Amino acid sequence: MKTESDKDRILREFMLENFSYDGLREIKFFDKTVKRKDYKKQAEMLCKFFGYQTIFEYGTKEIRCHLTFVDPDCPAGIKTARPLHVDKQGELKEEPFVAVIPSWLDK
Repeated sequence: MKTESDKDRILREFMLENFSYDGLREIKFFDKTVKRKDYKKQAEMLCKFFGYQTIFEYGTKEIRCHLTFVDPDCPAGIKTARPLHVDKQGELKEEPFVAVIPSWLDK
């Protein structure tokens, strides 16, 4: 019986932590030829899509984006007030207009 190498174990753990196989199958990113435990094939397809040299580039760059909040009770679905949260200083604030998602390297 072949044992898993450290390299294969690290890839498996990274893929399981960062990507939903079921979710990617559901949206047809992975077809029936991509098996649940074929992490190398999954990583190869994701690298091609994102333009990475290695899958470990995923999440290494900070992302800044605008998030729109939808109100299901509003006929147009647009929510005018942004959700509230408590900031690092303990003050109640509205969600910022631009959300910042830090790199996993910065956490």
